[in-house]
Amino acid sequence: MTASSHLRPILLGLAYFCAASLAVSLTSYGGGVAFLWLAASFLIADLSSRPRRQWLRSIMPCALASVMATGLFGLGWPAALPFMVINMTEAGLAAWLLRRHGHPLRPLVSLAWLWRFVVAVGVIAPAVGAVLAASAMWALGKPPGPALVNFFAGHALGNIIFTPLAMLVAQGVIRKSILKRRRRQNVESVSLLALVLAVSALVFSQSSLPLLFLPILPIILVTFRNGRGGTALAIVLLALCGGAATLAGGGPVQLIGFSLGSQLQFFQFYLAATVLTVLPVAADLQNRSRLNRALRLSEARYRILAEHSTDILLHLELDGRIGYVSPSIRQLGGHDPDALISRNCTILIAPEHLEHVRASHYATIADAGATRTYDYLGMTADGTKRWFETHSRAVLTTMASSMASSASCATFPSARPWSNDCRAMR
Repeated sequence: MTASSHLRPILLGLAYFCAASLAVSLTSYGGGVAFLWLAASFLIADLSSRPRRQWLRSIMPCALASVMATGLFGLGWPAALPFMVINMTEAGLAAWLLRRHGHPLRPLVSLAWLWRFVVAVGVIAPAVGAVLAASAMWALGKPPGPALVNFFAGHALGNIIFTPLAMLVAQGVIRKSILKRRRRQNVESVSLLALVLAVSALVFSQSSLPLLFLPILPIILVTFRNGRGGTALAIVLLALCGGAATLAGGGPVQLIGFSLGSQLQFFQFYLAATVLTVLPVAADLQNRSRLNRALRLSEARYRILAEHSTDILLHLELDGRIGYVSPSIRQLGGHDPDALISRNCTILIAPEHLEHVRASHYATIADAGATRTYDYLGMTADGTKRWFETHSRAVLTTMASSMASSASCATFPSARPWSNDCRAMR
C-alpha cells in the first residue's frame, strides 16, 4: 500500500471527529441529539467510492471518532457506543444504496442520479438511523420523540447539503477541474465564489430584512459557469456564512422568532431547498456536456467514414434541403459538395423519377427506423443521367414526424436527421 492509502483513513477519521464534535457541542440542546450533522457526508462519500472489501479501513477510524465526539462533547460515554453503531449503520446503508442504484463514481451526472441520491442519503438512510436513535434514547431514559425528529432532520439535510461536495472532493473531480482549466478560467471561478461569499455575508450580517433569496442568484451564476464542482463549493460557502451567523444569534433567520434549535433546522431547510434548486441545474448541465462530447466524437467518426467512402452520403433537412453531402459526389456525379449545401435535393433526381423517389421517401418516413432500398435515375452535373441505388433510413423525433407528414408535395419530404447511402450502378 502507498503512503496516501494509509493517510486517507486517518484524515477521514480526523475530519469526522472535527465535524461531529462541532455538531454535538454547538447544536445539541437539552441533552438531545444534534440539530446539525454533516460528519456522515465524509464517510458516505468515501465508502461509496470504494469496493465493500475496503470499507472496514474507513469505518474503523470514523467509529472511533464518533465514540470520542459523543463521549467528550455529546450525550456522554453511556451513549457513545450505541450512537457509534447508529452513525456507522446510517453511513454504510447510504453508501450501499448509492453503489447499488446511484453510480457513485459519477456524481451529479443526471437528474435521475440526483433523485436516487436524495432518496438514498436524504430519506432512507437517515430514517433508519432516526428510528435506531429514538430507540437508544428510550433505552437511556430520555424522550425518544424529539430524538426521532431532530436526528432525521439534521442527518437528512446535512447529507443532502454536504455529501455531493464530499463525493466530488473524494474522487478528485474538483482538483482535476482546476488543473484542466486555464488560469483565466480559474480567476473567474474564484471571483464568482467570492461574489457568493460577499452576498451571503451581506444577507446574514443583518436581521431586519428577509433577504434569503439573494444568495441563490450568484449561486445559479456559478452553476452555469463552473458546473457541479463550483455549485457544491458555493453551497458550502453559503452554509458556513449563514450557519455561523445563525449560531451567533444573527441573520434573517431570527425573523421567524423560534428557539435557536428551530432556527438551525429552518436554516438547514433553507440550505436544502437551495441545493434542490441548483443541483438539478448542475446535473442537467453535466449531462448535456457529456452528451455534447459524445455527439462531437460521433460526428468526428462519421465524417472520417463519410469523407473517405466511395459511396455518396447525404443528410437532408426536413424541407428537403441538403445539410451534408460527402465528397464522393464529385467523383460519381460531378457536383461540387459545397455548392449543394442548402439546395433542394430534387436537383439530383431525374424529373421522370421524382414521383417514384418521393413515394419511396414517404414510405421510409412511415416506417421510421427501417432501411429501404430503391433505384432511380439521378442527374449529374453535366446533365447526363445515371442509375443510382439508394439505401435510406429515417430517424424521427416527435416534431419531425408531425412536420414531415404535412410537408408540401412541391418539396422533397424527408425526416431529420436523414441519411442516404447512394451507390452508382455501373
